[in-house]
Order: sequence, then structure tokens, then C-alpha cells
Amino acid sequence: MVGFGTGEGVAAVVSGEAEGERARGIPRAVGWTLAAFAAASVLFSGAFPPFANPNELSRYEAVVAAWDRGTFAIDEVIPVLGDHEDKSLSGGKTYSNKAPGLAFAALPVYALLRIALPAPQSAAAPILWILRVLTVTLVCAIALARLARRLAAGPRPETAPLIVAAVALGTPYLFFARSFFAHAWTAALLFLSWDAILASENGCRRRGAGLFAALALAGFLAGWAAISEYTVAPVAGLLALRAVLGPQRRRIARLLAFVAGAAIPLAKLAFYDAMCFGSPWVLSSAREAYPSYSRLAGSGLFGFGLPSPSVALDYLFHPARGIVLFSPFLLFAIPGFVRWWKSGGGDGDGERATRADCGLALAATVLFFVLMCGYPNWHGGWSLGNRYLLPVLFFPALAIPYALDSPRSRGFFGAAVVLSAATHLLLTASWPYFPDNVPWPAATGSRWFLERGWTAPSLLDAFPGGGWAALAMTCAAAAVAVTLALRAAEGSSPAPGPPLVVVALLGLVPLLALVVSAPELDFGGRLWRASVFGAYSGRDPERRELRAVAESAATPQQQRMAIGAWRAYGPR
Repeated sequence: MVGFGTGEGVAAVVSGEAEGERARGIPRAVGWTLAAFAAASVLFSGAFPPFANPNELSRYEAVVAAWDRGTFAIDEVIPVLGDHEDKSLSGGKTYSNKAPGLAFAALPVYALLRIALPAPQSAAAPILWILRVLTVTLVCAIALARLARRLAAGPRPETAPLIVAAVALGTPYLFFARSFFAHAWTAALLFLSWDAILASENGCRRRGAGLFAALALAGFLAGWAAISEYTVAPVAGLLALRAVLGPQRRRIARLLAFVAGAAIPLAKLAFYDAMCFGSPWVLSSAREAYPSYSRLAGSGLFGFGLPSPSVALDYLFHPARGIVLFSPFLLFAIPGFVRWWKSGGGDGDGERATRADCGLALAATVLFFVLMCGYPNWHGGWSLGNRYLLPVLFFPALAIPYALDSPRSRGFFGAAVVLSAATHLLLTASWPYFPDNVPWPAATGSRWFLERGWTAPSLLDAFPGGGWAALAMTCAAAAVAVTLALRAAEGSSPAPGPPLVVVALLGLVPLLALVVSAPELDFGGRLWRASVFGAYSGRDPERRELRAVAESAATPQQQRMAIGAWRAYGPR
């Protein structure tokens, strides 16, 4: 026994208090990350009137038409909320061309909101902002909280806050969780499905109906993800396989419970397709109204061909989209998967479950990446980062703790998180939709817009300097969150890691250098930037920026481009 009067006893008490302080630091750091995520998601509307993103607008119109008009046909809503190219045609009527899962989930929320709020008269109506917060943002926040809980119960709990901060603030999840897109929503549903599978396996020890209820919930969430974004159907299938490959007990019953849960959203999709497109087997993408989308959907298998190595390289390294450039912390998943697999080398249920989880996460990440490399429109048009790869974001994140086994690895990972978070906070500070001909958009786009006073619309815009105040609040919360996460990641290792100041500088200096010496855009990129600024910022009604770029046209092709841009975006 260690006596309190001895030196060893005092050291033990001090050590125990330090451990307790570190344990308390984990939820504190996670709490600040969730606060920063909430600030970015709630303070900023995600809308840029008079612009309305077709991807969001198409879904909003489906929800509004279904409740206010009693039909999923959006013909009567388009004149109110706006026209766009994301439409399908069937039986002489117009529908959203999107997978309907997110619209299905939003419909009851919209119905409740309509009790107190009027129908929207524009795509920037407050009811649509609240609808997005109570569907996409809420589910995305829940997924982050569950990720933190799972990581805190994993092999290196001290790294949980830093990994959660990386996912929440250092990826396009930061923006698409405050948008009515399905990418972040689907990522959250897939992770929560896996989380429910793990809950069912913990329930094996308790027995009872809770075990099958958790598996049914897992199937329900995976199925809902699949009807929200069709491309994740193979990942939903992997989750079904994972539901079976846990403990060696009642596997058939486990599979049936999962399938029963998944059958509910799949039945809703079949009914929707039969009602709108004449058959439960005909998807909205088969009835594309926009000619180029129709040609794309009609090629290969639903628009997908063989995986392309050049697309794979673009996904990873393209200066307008590259994962390695925008979220370099994800590289730590590579050694993480190797060590995760090795950690499950025993024969017990726990070891088999470890291998099953690692296999699921690795298979989901690789399979989905390879699948999306077969999509010719890989860049996603006007977009923030790699939105098409976002649905599997949580799975490589689960592997990262296994790679952070030393103070040095945690230091380099922390620097990568600082770089990723700073990059995405800058990218979302103003106009966020960049085409793939605008490389290094944080420097060549966001910085340029902010220099001219254009901040992302926020709830504080009614006050002088409100947009800047909202940005300052979000960045301050993010800075506190990352700082606390870096401190928590120091853990109890006796070997000192790099100082926090060094970690922060390693992350910030590359971005600052890029911003200070931003490369000059080509003529098309400068023309696009000036056009967007003039048309949607409200700060250049005379289109001076657009005129300056147009007058610099030096070739006949550039002159034609300038004339087209002036006709489309010039003063009205």
C-alpha cells in the first residue's frame, strides 16, 4: 500500500490529479468543438440571395410542394422559389431529380414549422433556414457527439477531441452541414448506423429486445442514407454484413432485424418512384430534364464507368479539390488502418469485432473511393472541396487514433488539423462555391472576396459589421476548440511532444504563405470571380470588377467569354 506520508504517495496523488484533469479536458475540448460547429452552422444561413443553389433548391421545392400543394411535383413551386437545372420530367410534370431521403425526413419538420410560419416566398426564407438546422445540422451534430464518445472509449481517448475537431472543422463537413445538401447528412446517417450496430453488440450481454431494436435502427439509418444518396448503397450493404459478423450468436436474427429496419425507407422510395415516375424501379435520375445530366445518366451504369486513375489523382491532389491538400490529416488513416487490423489478432468476440470494424471502415472507404473514380463529373461543378466523397468521412477517422501512438505523431497530426481547420474556416467565410478552374480557392477566391468586404450571410447581418462579428465568433470558438484538443492529445506520455506554438505555426504558415502569395488566376477564373462578386455580393452594382476583367481580354476567345459573362452577370 502506498502511504500518503511518503514521497511515492504524494507523487501518486499528484499523478492521479493530473490524470483526472486530463480526463476532464476531453469532454471540455469536445464541447468547444461542438460549440464552434454550432456557431458555424447556425449563425450562417448558407444562402446567398439572389443566388439559390440548385442542389438545395430542388430539395426545398419538393418539401414545400409535398406539404403545401399535396404533390411531389414542383411545377407550382418553381415560379415562387426559382427555376434551376436539377429537375426530372415524368408524365408531363416536373420533379426534383434528387434522391428523396432528405426531403422525406424534412417533410414532417416542415409541417410542424408551418403551424407558426408562413410558406416561403424565396429560397432565403427563414423557414427554410430553420428546416435545414432541424434536419441536416442537427443530425450532423449528433453524429459528431457519438464519434467523440466512440473515440473516447477507444485505444487512445486523449486523441478523441482532436479527431472530432478535424472532422467537424477541417473538412467540407463544416459547410455541407449548414446546407440542404445530402452529403454531410448521409455521412452522419452511415456513421450512426455503425454506432447502432456496436450498441447492439453491447446489448448481447444484456439480451432482450434492445439488441434487435438497435439492429433495426442500424438498418433503418443505413437504408435512409441509401435513399438520400444512391451512391452509398454499397456502403449500406457493408453495414448489413457488419451487423452479421459480430459475436457468433443469432446471426440470422441479427440480419433479419437489420433488413427489417432498412425495409422501411426502401419501401418509401419504391412508393415515391411508383407515384412520380411510374415504376418502383425507376429512379429520378432516369428522368433527368437537363440535357447534359440526361446524357451523363444514360452512359455506363447510371452515369458511372470504369474507375479512372486520373480522376483518382484529381480527388487527391487537384488544387481546387484535392483531399491531401485541403484535409491532409486524413493521411494518418493509412497507417491507422494497418495498426487497427493488427490490434484485432485474437480469437475472442472482442478481437473478431475489432477486425470486423476495421474491415468495414477500410472496405467502405476504399470501395466508395473506387466507385466515385468512375464518375466523369467528379468535381461536382460549383462546389466546396470533394463533396462526392464526403459520405464516408467518418470511417477513415475511426482509424486515425491507431496512428497517433507517439508525441511526435500527435504533433504532426495536430499541425495537419490546424491547417485543415484554418483552410475550411477561410473557405466558408465568404462565397463557398468554386468551380474546378479556380485553384487554391482559399487564397484566390475567399481572400479576394473578403478583401472587398463580402462575408457569408449571417444572422447578425442586421447589425453594422455583423458578418465580421459572426466570423470572429466562429473563428474564436474554433481556435479555443483546437487548442484544448491539442492539449488533451498530449495525454500522459512521459516523452514531451512539440510545443503548441510550434504545432500551430507548422499548420498556419503554409496557409499564410499561400494567401500572401496567391497565384494569379487565368482569364476564365478571374472572369468567373468578378461575375459572381458583381451578381451576388451586392457590393458592385455597377460591375466595375467584371468590366475591368472583360476589358483585359486579349484574344478573340477571351472576348467571347467576356461578352457572355457580361450578358449573364452584367447590370440589370
